[in-house]
Amino acid sequence: MSEEQTLGEIGESEALSRIIPLLPAAPSIVLGPGDDSAILNTPDSRVVISTDMMIEGPDFRWDWSSPEQVGWKAIASNAADIAAMGATPTAFQISVAAPDSTPIGVLLGIARGVSNAIGALAPAAGVSGGDLSLAPVVTLSVTVLGDLGGRSPVTRAGARPGDVLAIAGELGLSHRGLVALQEATGDLREIAALRASDSTVAHHLAPHPPIHLGVVASDAGATAMMDVSDGLWMDATRMATSSGVMIELSPDYPWDEASLMGGEDHGLLAAFPPDVRVPEGFAVIGEVHNATVEPGVWLEGFEPGSRPGGWDPFYGASARWS
Repeated sequence: MSEEQTLGEIGESEALSRIIPLLPAAPSIVLGPGDDSAILNTPDSRVVISTDMMIEGPDFRWDWSSPEQVGWKAIASNAADIAAMGATPTAFQISVAAPDSTPIGVLLGIARGVSNAIGALAPAAGVSGGDLSLAPVVTLSVTVLGDLGGRSPVTRAGARPGDVLAIAGELGLSHRGLVALQEATGDLREIAALRASDSTVAHHLAPHPPIHLGVVASDAGATAMMDVSDGLWMDATRMATSSGVMIELSPDYPWDEASLMGGEDHGLLAAFPPDVRVPEGFAVIGEVHNATVEPGVWLEGFEPGSRPGGWDPFYGASARWS
C-alpha cells in the first residue's frame, strides 16, 4: 500500500493499523496501544510525568525537517524533562493531529523517528498509546512517564549557596543550526546540503540529549537539575528563582549569544555540593551564591535586556554584550 495515500483516503483505522506496529513496547507496559486505556507497571509507586507539544510552524518546518526528525525531536525533548528529575523514561503517550490531506507516509516517518529515538535515548521505554485526530497543521502532543527507581526527585528548587553549577551536553549547537537554516533562505538544495554536512543543523533537527546522565547526577548528589530547553540564561534564571539564590556564570567558559540564549539543546543543568565530585559528562560553568538583592543570574560583561533571554513562544528576546 502506497505511503502517498492521504489520511482522508484511508481513514483512521487503516492509518493506525500501519502506525502501531512501528512503535516499540517496553516491560513497563502491561497493555499498550489498541484498547481504551493503557496499563503500566509502576514499581516505585511514584510516577514522574511531563507533556510537551510540537506544532508545524512554530516548532518545525517541513522544508527543514523530515518526518523522522520530527518524531525523534518529540521524544528527545520529552525524555530530557524526565531525566532532569533524576528519573528514567518508561512510557510515551503520543497524540498526532494532521490535515486529512497528509500522506500516511508522513505519520509513518514520524513513527519511525519515535522508535529510533526511544531505542537510542530511552531504551527502557516504549509507546503505551495515544490518539490520532484532525487539525489544520501537523501537531504532536507527547506525554512521557518516568520511574525514579527509589530515588528522591531532583527539582529545580534545591540549589544552595556554595554549590557548583554544571552542564551536561553542549550549549548553543541548536541555535547555531537554526541560524544556518534561516540563512539558507528557502533554497532546498542548500538546506539538504546543510542537513547532510552541518553538525549544528543535525543537532537542531534531531538533538541527542544526555538522558542517561540524569540518573547519574541524582546518584552523585545533585541538589537541583533541569533541562536546558529555552536557553541557558532563561533556564538558569528559573533555577535561581525557584531556589532563591544567585547563580554566577564562570567568565572562563567560552560564552557567546548562542550558548547563553539559544534554546532546544536539551542538556542537563545541575547544581552539586562543593564536596561532591562532578560526574563525568558534566562541565562546571558556574557557582551558586546567596541572593543579596533578588534571585537571578550574573555574568560579568553581559546584560540580558529587559526581557529574559532565550526562547519564549509568545515574544522575542533581546540581549547585548557590554
